[in-house]
Amino acid sequence: MTSTSGNPAVEAPDSAPARGSGLALFVHWPVRELWLSWRFIRNDPWAGFYPGVVFTLAVAFHQHLPPGRFTVIALASVVYFWLYLYTFCLTNQLAGMPEDRLNKPSRPLVKGDVTLRGTLLRVTLAFLAFPLTGWALGVWQWALLWQAMTLLHNLSGARHWVIKNAVIGFGVLPMLAPAWQITTPLTADAWRWMLALAIPIFFLIPVQDLRDMHGDAELRRTTFPLAFGEIFTRRFLCAGFALLPLVDHFLIIRATSATPLAWPAEAATAALCWTIAWRVPHRRTAAYDHRTYRFFEYWYTAVLATAFIAL
Repeated sequence: MTSTSGNPAVEAPDSAPARGSGLALFVHWPVRELWLSWRFIRNDPWAGFYPGVVFTLAVAFHQHLPPGRFTVIALASVVYFWLYLYTFCLTNQLAGMPEDRLNKPSRPLVKGDVTLRGTLLRVTLAFLAFPLTGWALGVWQWALLWQAMTLLHNLSGARHWVIKNAVIGFGVLPMLAPAWQITTPLTADAWRWMLALAIPIFFLIPVQDLRDMHGDAELRRTTFPLAFGEIFTRRFLCAGFALLPLVDHFLIIRATSATPLAWPAEAATAALCWTIAWRVPHRRTAAYDHRTYRFFEYWYTAVLATAFIAL
């Protein structure tokens, strides 16, 4: 199934239907490509798609845009951040096939649901479409920066924890800056939000690596848990997540709003942080650690959602 030789069974996933009307082909192809792109990104929308769209909507909401303009901004954000995540996942899974065979065997490229040649074609088209979309929205600089960070991470940098964590942590900037700038120019508040999130994420993203330690060791990748030891990493992350609500309080939510709704928002985000802090010391299974990391993604989206009341 994973061979890319001339076997018709392998080429079929990327091939268009051989028969049918032009209208049927016109409808089938984009629907199929949209579904396939979802297959590539479906493990990561809480990290790379929903947060950007949510933050865009929050900023647009506070600009009091008319309904028509708000709808255009929302649709543009959906397209932009879909491509933001799609370009990352395509190159990540293309470069990480050996790792995915160990850690994530359900991904489409490893399963043989798409060919290597077809994936390379999609990478080329997506890497063209993303900066062009950014240019149309006035955020092309951030699109190019994210593409450079994507290539750094996926082609070599992810093998060492410093580069991997820096790209993911400071990848917050080329996500949230265009989410804000699509609607209005960046302000001091925008930079405070971005840095207040980027720095904690840099230190806490090793929670992502706990689930894949076996595969990372087999592939000789130097992740944070492998570099500093699993016990230290779990204790470090437990302390970090226990303290993370202080960042939410002093630098994000209460720093910008005195509305009574800020307190329930803080309580919700703090509950997610403390859930992670409680879970992370317990070494059980890779699936358990994966769920713990999911709570971190939920926190990221939730704290950005507080921008509806905190900006």
